[in-house]
Amino acid sequence: MLRCAANVCALTGIWWVRVMEQTPEAGAVMACGAGAVPAASVARSVAVVTGAGRRVGAAIAIFLAGRGLNVVVHYGASADAANQVVSEIEALGLRAAAVSADLRDPRAAAEAIFRVARGLGDVSVLINSASVFRDVPLPEVDVEHCAEHVSVNLLAPIFLAQQFQRQLKSGTMGRIINILDWRIHRPGADHLVYTATKSALASVTKTLAQQLAPQVTVNAVAPGAVLPPEDRPDWHQQRAAQRIPLRRSGTPSDLTAAIGYLLDADFVTGEVLTVSGGEEL
Repeated sequence: MLRCAANVCALTGIWWVRVMEQTPEAGAVMACGAGAVPAASVARSVAVVTGAGRRVGAAIAIFLAGRGLNVVVHYGASADAANQVVSEIEALGLRAAAVSADLRDPRAAAEAIFRVARGLGDVSVLINSASVFRDVPLPEVDVEHCAEHVSVNLLAPIFLAQQFQRQLKSGTMGRIINILDWRIHRPGADHLVYTATKSALASVTKTLAQQLAPQVTVNAVAPGAVLPPEDRPDWHQQRAAQRIPLRRSGTPSDLTAAIGYLLDADFVTGEVLTVSGGEEL
């Protein structure tokens, strides 16, 4: 049984509902979404996007809304940014809900995210975009560092795919897209555990593509530098672009174009589409 309380988000005017499962293992989730439902959007499909509060994940969420999907905007700690993404989606006449769930507890987080998704409609798209990206040299790697990366980057996509399969309606074609990293093709000396988990997720992508066929296609996108780190100066990005055969850094629209292709392609599954300007060559 669920226990709910409702209030109005002071910053955005968006309704939020705090939902706590009474069983101790289920955890808690905060969801923000529209108080009113546009009549035209009631029957729309729903996309779940993890790590969608900021940066690349936010760009993906807004892109999917532009294609007419209601969107579950999952975030970790960026509540204000996630609420802004919700507002932008609602401005398009669609429904959205911002959901905070800790992917370090992947099973409980997946259950919480899809509880909220059910309130928006029938889920047909899952984008696993959330990642932990920390560089720790080998002498300093510990169990906690490994466990965090494995839980967020590998186990969360698995449990989210499990919930996706359970909720996908019979006769509905589904799409799962995992966001990887071009480094899986040419690992460097840094980001040891991060790269290992992204490589493992590439393998999971191929296995799930076989398990969930023919109703669901499961693919991945391995982007290069499509959005520079916020703390890097412009000259750093310009210098980095010289290592790329196409001589430019990527943009979020390069990534979303690849996602759009995989959403439309009904005869492509188990593939990793690299969007890096050839950086991995």
